[in-house]
Amino acid sequence: MSASVESGLNLPDRSLTTGIDRMKHPYILLPVLAMMFTANTANAQAAKPRPEKESRVQRTFRPVGGTTTAAPLRGGANDECATAIPVTVTSECSGSLATYDATSATQSLDPILCNGYTSPEARDLWFSFVATSPITNVQVEGTLTFDPVLEGFAGSCGDLQSLGCADATFPPAEPENTTETLTMATQVGSTYYVRVYSYWSPEPTDLTFTLCIYSVTNAATNDLCTSVSPVAIAAGGSTTFTGDNTNAYDTEGLGDASVWHSFSISECLNVSVDYCGTTPAFGNGFTALYIGCPITDQVAPTSFNGDDCTDGNFTIYYNSLPAGTYYYAVMLDAENGAIGPYTVNVSANAITTYCDAALEECDETIGRVVVGSIDNTSDCEAGSVVDYTAQSTDIIQTEIVPITVENGGSNYAGNTVSVWVDWNQDNAFCDANELHVLASTDEGVTFTGNISCPPDALPGSTRMRVRMAFNADPQACGTVTYGEIEDYTVNVLLGNSVRENALIEWSVFPNPSNGDMTITYAGKDAVVAIELFDVAGRMVHQEQRQLANGQRTDLGLAGTLAHGSYTLRLTTAKGRSEQRVVVQ
Repeated sequence: MSASVESGLNLPDRSLTTGIDRMKHPYILLPVLAMMFTANTANAQAAKPRPEKESRVQRTFRPVGGTTTAAPLRGGANDECATAIPVTVTSECSGSLATYDATSATQSLDPILCNGYTSPEARDLWFSFVATSPITNVQVEGTLTFDPVLEGFAGSCGDLQSLGCADATFPPAEPENTTETLTMATQVGSTYYVRVYSYWSPEPTDLTFTLCIYSVTNAATNDLCTSVSPVAIAAGGSTTFTGDNTNAYDTEGLGDASVWHSFSISECLNVSVDYCGTTPAFGNGFTALYIGCPITDQVAPTSFNGDDCTDGNFTIYYNSLPAGTYYYAVMLDAENGAIGPYTVNVSANAITTYCDAALEECDETIGRVVVGSIDNTSDCEAGSVVDYTAQSTDIIQTEIVPITVENGGSNYAGNTVSVWVDWNQDNAFCDANELHVLASTDEGVTFTGNISCPPDALPGSTRMRVRMAFNADPQACGTVTYGEIEDYTVNVLLGNSVRENALIEWSVFPNPSNGDMTITYAGKDAVVAIELFDVAGRMVHQEQRQLANGQRTDLGLAGTLAHGSYTLRLTTAKGRSEQRVVVQ
């Protein structure tokens, strides 16, 4: 059984005007042996619209811009960071428990985007503490109408750095208390700040809450991402991590407690992460790989399944993962059996073919692509990448070519269009200069941008991928719910090339070949220079012939050429034309 990165999501109707709106927690849930994705990852899409808070998403982090200065007291003694109430850190919650009233509180900072949701208002009260351990918990218990939102900070009131937030619970239907816990990675002896406010939709009627701050002393040794060292993995290699997540805490703000492991790769590879060998099988787990510690970004999986491990555990795949260091979090979820000893295996393999990409629904679609000599109008095709590689355009090294993509479906504020060109022809879209993000000035009707060919782009036929999506970070691989993916061909010409002239049209076959190939000349009668270049730009064959329209000429080069890609160039007094040929 396999699943895409959005399987199991129940997405209501989408609004034409609603912006980005994500759901809570990037993890997979495995009740019995069925693997179900209960929330999405970094590039996953959200329901359109979300009228009020519903489900759970990954925690988000953001820097606090500007400075906060002391101001006249408003709404109480701790209505500003500068007047935060000091709270003594104790060993358990009861030691520092106290009740506070935010009835007169006013907003000192804008509401934070936390778990994908932003309150209309943030009438906050402030607290401070001096850490006594590497991990500190801040616990706030609200009421039926006081739905707490917590944000933690390092630094000073004039220069705050947001460390994370907590907003994972929702007021229940029946009156009972609502509790939020913010777990912070802290340095002993340093001062930290916390602000507390209620989600203001609907407006709360009871603005009292209790707060306590206590140290964590029993955490697992790898509870902090800073406590792990990356293990290097080469193509064809693997590594195995073992541990126990019983005493895990949510120190990095993922929304669930977790422990950490890390690995690094020095080139773009296909990577898999699996729990094979974990007994009993884990019933839940995060699907994202994280970048940075503290986290700065994350990578969504291409796919996952519950079949490749024969013991009921799951495997997650990341196709065309760029070189870098990645962190993986092992979730603690006792309710679904994800607790106790575990085994996590990470394997890496060289990339041999282009990764697949797919969509589930045709909504916003690629209606037209215009770049160079390509002008393709099409209807949406759900499923995998639509292959238009028979359509091509030339681009010269260092040349910048404009590209336009028209939306053939519904227009949403969250629509995005990204283009990848595999300049180094390594069957992957990993390199930074291969991604080109287009922009829209007409609310998602038309997207425009430029394709910049680098000076070291390999000559010849090169894959170009165009993807339209909704509320998604650019991802060349994997499945999304809404959008479309189309592949084209870009013919990269050497930097001293002249753009192909219609008077020297020609074709070559077979391609690939063993070195013996036939050129069919379709231009006007002319003296034609025939040249063949290797990938380093070195001429390996040259001849000159008088050719007539429709004439065929054979190149008998079998046994004289190494296997690989070459650039075949024809030049006349009217211009020059090149094509990529492959010798096998």
